[in-house]
Amino acid sequence: GPRQPEAHPSAKYLRPQHNAILPHMEHRFQVDLRGIIEILSEHLYSGPQVFLRELLQNAVDAITAREKLERNFNPQIILELKKDTNGTPLLIFTDNGVGLTEAEVHQFLATIGRSSKREVGASASGTGGSSDFIGQFGIGLLSCFVVSSDLHLLSRSAKGGGVVEFRGSPEGSYSVRNVPENELEIALEVGSRVILR
Repeated sequence: GPRQPEAHPSAKYLRPQHNAILPHMEHRFQVDLRGIIEILSEHLYSGPQVFLRELLQNAVDAITAREKLERNFNPQIILELKKDTNGTPLLIFTDNGVGLTEAEVHQFLATIGRSSKREVGASASGTGGSSDFIGQFGIGLLSCFVVSSDLHLLSRSAKGGGVVEFRGSPEGSYSVRNVPENELEIALEVGSRVILR
């Protein structure tokens, strides 16, 4: 006779109900970003200074990616410590790596657990990419929230286009916009600039 449809796996633990297929609804987990940051700072990150290592690693990855597109360019990573007009300390981390498009900002910065390095590594080797836990799961940038309540990134992609601005907060909200060139206090060539306050 005709094959009967299979019941959901959970049905075998429930009382039969006229041999009906039990309906089920799927839901997504809700993520408390501040709670994740606290867990990372207490159990995964070795100390608050780890954000420097993560920013440096991100810059090196971006420069490596640009080298695959342009062999003859001079890689640079610049770290500056300044104060804004209110006297608030600013840490500015700039690299001239491959940069990010607006779509890539949404894809890699605003989706916790996704990283370009992991996806590139997986496609190249088929093994899931880097063995570094923080980098592999794309949560290294979250370490900035251990020392700052405002994650501000400006980026210009080597693929073309203007400057994209990303601002994120540890509460889980973020904004993205294209920045007019006349709004930039300091010109940004291809690459990324992270500003922490």
